[in-house]
Amino acid sequence: MKRYFFYNILLNVGLILMLLSAVAAYNSSDYPILAIAVAITLVLGYLKYRLLKQIRHLTKK
Repeated sequence: MKRYFFYNILLNVGLILMLLSAVAAYNSSDYPILAIAVAITLVLGYLKYRLLKQIRHLTKK
């Protein structure tokens, strides 16, 4: 379970950083960077969803 806890923390930090960089890119009108930040945020969100689904499956056993 330590591994999942650490992975969750890394995903949360990555999501926060990508959201902050997306806001900064939007404010500076740097749209290619904004698109990259949004794409990475979506990937990290998907990975977090998969992690939560896996944890839910493990705790039901």
